[in-house]
This record gives sequence, structure tokens and C-alpha cells, in this order.
Amino acid sequence: MKGAKLSPFWLAAAAGLLFLYFAFSLAGAAALEPVPPRPPALVYVYDYADLIDGADEARMRAVAEAIDGKTKAQIVVVTVNDLSGKTIEEYALELFRSWGIGDREKNNGVLILVNKENLLAGRSGRIRIEVGYGLEGAINDGKAGRILDDFALPAFEEGEYSKGILDTFMAVASSVAEEYGLNMEEGEFKELSAYSGEEEFPLEAAVAILFFVVWWIIIISGMRRGFWRRPPGGGFGPFRGPFGGGFFGGGFGGGFGGGFGGGGGGFGGGSSGGGGASR
Repeated sequence: MKGAKLSPFWLAAAAGLLFLYFAFSLAGAAALEPVPPRPPALVYVYDYADLIDGADEARMRAVAEAIDGKTKAQIVVVTVNDLSGKTIEEYALELFRSWGIGDREKNNGVLILVNKENLLAGRSGRIRIEVGYGLEGAINDGKAGRILDDFALPAFEEGEYSKGILDTFMAVASSVAEEYGLNMEEGEFKELSAYSGEEEFPLEAAVAILFFVVWWIIIISGMRRGFWRRPPGGGFGPFRGPFGGGFFGGGFGGGFGGGFGGGGGGFGGGSSGGGGASR
């Protein structure tokens, strides 16, 4: 009895299944490849992709250590050869949480991640600033993006990768120093003032101005429509607001409801919620 032979169809099907199996296995392995393990010692700069000059690395470490010593805020720079199939946002968030950058209670860490593969190719996903919860007010997404646009990209476009990373770090460090009120005229902080951008308009001032403008519009509107009455007997009685009731008798139902409520020896265990910017 002759052995059974497989038809060309089944041979092709089997080959296709084997191809899909190996393709998905390789893709899964790349996706599951972890970020670098947390280093045993905190030295603030981890140049795995060999992009940073020795002198620039020393400057960043000195400033980062000084800031950490005074505020417990940790600024960490990491360069990698590639992202193991992840987006730079996914990689940065995973690394930030895995390493625990920043103080556990204050969550005041910042990660500057540089991807060499995309950097050399000149495409997006080159660099990211990942900001811990506690510093999102000092370095919001917009400010993080401006830092990258002003300091990282111009140097990267000239092939000055170490300078771009250094300038980005210094701009971030300047923002952190300002947030904690550090004196940038002393010690390791002296050079940070050169990286301080224009001060953003305070949120509290913007809200106050908006409230004043709305209030003034209501007053003018009321005067034009006769909402302000002069009662018999002279003087001004209770004001009748345009929304019913008196302006001072609950016309707005309580206003804003109380206003704005009060608000390195190693990695500190901090976390991030994904705030920051990438380029």
C-alpha cells in the first residue's frame, strides 16, 4: 500500500499556518520585551544608546542631584536604541512607572526619553518628556511641547544630539526649580536661568479677569434694561438682578461654590498619568 500524499493545496495551507505562527510569535515577543530594568543606583542619566557627550552627562547629573536633594523631584534622562515595537508614549509611561521616578508621595518625577532609531531616521517618536502627576501644573502638555520645539528639535536637525538632550534637560530643570522656588543664582542652578522661558499667565489671574468682565457685562446690561431701580424715598434698595432675585440674595446660587479648594538616595516610587509631550 502506497503512502498517502498531501495535495498541493494542503501543503500550501500548512506552510501558510507555519508562517503566521512564527510571524505572530516574533511580533508578540517584541511587544512583550520589557523596558530596561530599574537600575540599582540612581545616577539620573542612563545613556544606553550612546548619544550623550561625557561633559554634558556630568552637567545633567550635577543639576539633577542638586534638585533632588532640595526638593525630592527627580529628573531622569534615558536614551534607548529602539522602542521594542511600542510607541514612545507607551514605552515612556511603562519605564516611568517601572522605575518609580520621583517621590512616592509627591509624584514629582520627570523622564526625558530619547529613541535613537527614530532620531537618526528623523521621524516622530524621537523624544518624549513624561511628567509625573505632581509636576503637571509646572510642566503641562503644552509647555512640554514648547520645550521640545525650542530646545530639542533645532539641535536634532543639526545633528547635535547631545546638545539637544542637554538643552531639553536644562529647560525642564529650570521649570522644576521655578516651581519649588529655588534660587537660580547659586550653586548648580546658576545656568538654569538661561533656559527659563517666558512666564505663563497665571490661571488664577485669568479666572479673576474673566469673572470681572462677566460681572461688568451684567451690570451694564442691567443698567440698560432698567434692572437697577431707585426705590421711593431715595437711595438704592436691593438690586434686582436679571436672573431673578437680588444679586446679593442668591442670584447666582452660591457663585463658584467656595472657589479653588486647597489644594538621591534612589528612585522614590513616583508615578505618571501619561502627561507630557512627544516629538
